Formats: sequence, structure tokens, C-alpha cells
Amino acid sequence: MSQFTIDADNNIMAHAELPAAAGESQSFSNARELAKLTAEWPASRLIDTWNSFAGVAPFDDLKPVKKFTSRKIAVTRIWEAVARLSPDGAQPAPAAVPASVLS
Repeated sequence: MSQFTIDADNNIMAHAELPAAAGESQSFSNARELAKLTAEWPASRLIDTWNSFAGVAPFDDLKPVKKFTSRKIAVTRIWEAVARLSPDGAQPAPAAVPASVLS
């Protein structure tokens, strides 16, 4: 399972295992740990964290937000984005369509 770190500037990194020198970064490995980590964060930091993903490759499909309807939704959406950073969270490639079907 991948480990993730987030620093004070909301930079999130995926690691195969937690680095020994994580510095000022906080770590988490699943949605529950992320929720616990962010429980005391102001809503503005959740928004800043989300918006740091939005529109940046490979997150081109994510749109910036001005607010979330709830903390739970914010954490869920952030976790879904963070999970893409992990090889464990990679989506399988779609099955190729045989050429005979296209003709």
C-alpha cells in the first residue's frame, strides 16, 4: 500500500513506503487517515488542496472549486484524486477493440 505525505504548501507525494526524513510533512495511507489528518484544517485549506490538483496533468478532468458542500465530500474528493498518484490506484487500461469490429 502506498504512503502519502502532504506538506504545509499542500504538496502531496506518493511513496512506496514512508521516507525516513518526512520533515514537516504529515503522512496518511487511506481515506480514513486523510479525514483524521484534515479534521482541524480550515475549509480554505481543503479547497486549496483540491484546487492544486484541478486542471493539472493527469488531473485535467478535475475542476477548481470555490467551496465544498461538506467536509466529508471534500475529503472524499481529495482522496480520490490522491489515489491516482499511487500505482495501486491506477485504473486498468480499457480493452482494445478488435479491428474486425471496426470494419
